[in-house]
Amino acid sequence: MRRAGFGADMIFVFGDCELDLDLRELRRGGGAHAVEPQVFDLLLYLIENRERVVSKDDLFDAIWEGRVVSEANLSNRINLARQAIGDNGKKQDFIRTYPRRGFRFVGDVEARKSGNGSAAPAPAPVVEPHAPEHLAASGKPSIAVLPFDNLSGDPEQEYFSDGITEDIITALSHVRQFFVTARHTTFAYKDHRVNVQAVASELGVRYVLEGSVRKVGDRVRISAQLIDGETGNHLWAERYDRDLADIFAVQDEITQTVVGALQPELTRSEIERARRKPTESLNAWDFYQRGLWHFFRANKEDNAAAVKLFSKAIELDSVFVAPYVGMAECYSWESFYSNTERDAQAIFAAARKAVEIDPQDANAHKALGMAHFANRDPSSAIAEYKMAIQLNPSAAHSYAWLGWAQSFSGRAEEALDNFRAAMKLSPRDPIFGWFNNGMAASLFHLSRYEESVEWARKALQYPNSPWLIRAFLVSALTHLERDEDSAKALADLLGLQPDCTISLVQRLLLTTDDAYREHLFEGLRKAGLPEG
Repeated sequence: MRRAGFGADMIFVFGDCELDLDLRELRRGGGAHAVEPQVFDLLLYLIENRERVVSKDDLFDAIWEGRVVSEANLSNRINLARQAIGDNGKKQDFIRTYPRRGFRFVGDVEARKSGNGSAAPAPAPVVEPHAPEHLAASGKPSIAVLPFDNLSGDPEQEYFSDGITEDIITALSHVRQFFVTARHTTFAYKDHRVNVQAVASELGVRYVLEGSVRKVGDRVRISAQLIDGETGNHLWAERYDRDLADIFAVQDEITQTVVGALQPELTRSEIERARRKPTESLNAWDFYQRGLWHFFRANKEDNAAAVKLFSKAIELDSVFVAPYVGMAECYSWESFYSNTERDAQAIFAAARKAVEIDPQDANAHKALGMAHFANRDPSSAIAEYKMAIQLNPSAAHSYAWLGWAQSFSGRAEEALDNFRAAMKLSPRDPIFGWFNNGMAASLFHLSRYEESVEWARKALQYPNSPWLIRAFLVSALTHLERDEDSAKALADLLGLQPDCTISLVQRLLLTTDDAYREHLFEGLRKAGLPEG
């Protein structure tokens, strides 16, 4: 980023925040507050140019150095900057929007020299990292990201490996179910050969992520592996090869992909850990993980068991967000198991409680989106899903739910992009079949029947795919005039759901698009599904 002439040893103080140029650190309320590098640069640029309104072009030129990025990307960074300093789009105490002109930093700022006696605050003392009190009480796990090794043999590439590490730490901090050790703590291990189990013990973390970056010419290879800090076992490893046409875009993509892949792996490990523990020693986190195990099995009995376990987690910790989200998801899926319409109010109650506890939790907003979707209000659902993605751009489930809301409100082309994003982010997701369902339903809406059939059959290979996808398969085969295949698919559907009728499908289908609904029903009627 091009600088406005301030030295690197400056600290900008405003409100309860400090922006330390030397450490490239935002502190708020006396403690370090993780922000993405681009968000830090954006705050710095706005502060350094606070005497004027800066245009969007100014920001594109300064932060992205003229690279082509979308306005949505800029809006996302502005929103994240506001959240980081306790501002928002309505209050605008610090970052003010000037419609059709740009943005200006309007807060009072004091510029200090770092290390200048008492003029600048002393650096925070290094302490043994521990999870916050509430987080530790719930039993949530913690993870440390060690500095990625630069294997390029080029010291100038150090910034790239450090940048990848910083971005992953920041992105993981958006996954509110895990405590992420701060950058300044893990970077103490930079350029040291370490024993991962010893590091995990020193830092008090359950998981360690380590990796390496090797750049050769215009190609870069990034390797990452997740290790159980207690046993030293490797839980997950992946390698990414990319062209470096745009080094910053590659850095963003790799960060998002790594964190997206990590989330289901951490969940899988935590579920197995909770299932192995004796019942009398279970805490709120363990009950929540046991609930997830039942939830992912996707049937009536397991869904009911999940609700009970989520309720037990809430009994033990009434301000633990995750089980409220789990309750909302169970209530959303219950209709598929009981063949009744969703209880939108029950979903709203659980989701609103989650958002009330932690407005910055992406899954809480996803749950609230599910409540709106169940209430057949796709526009409100889409807004909540987009908020969830803004808060955690690596959460595959939020992209998938956004895809469903778009598909069922007549925006199937957009939906396909979001289902693809979900599959790319989480290729080993526990509900990966459901992503395939979304592809099949969206392609059906676009009258791309052959492709819809292909994706529906992929979805049916997964044991937890909802039975409703079989209705799309039947209708698509009927529209293709593949009568024999359609008859077999209908027999399979009725074998699984003997009471299935057009009326039942209509009750469970959350679309507000009449043309979509009739398109589906036309094929089902021709296939011989009764009206009910």
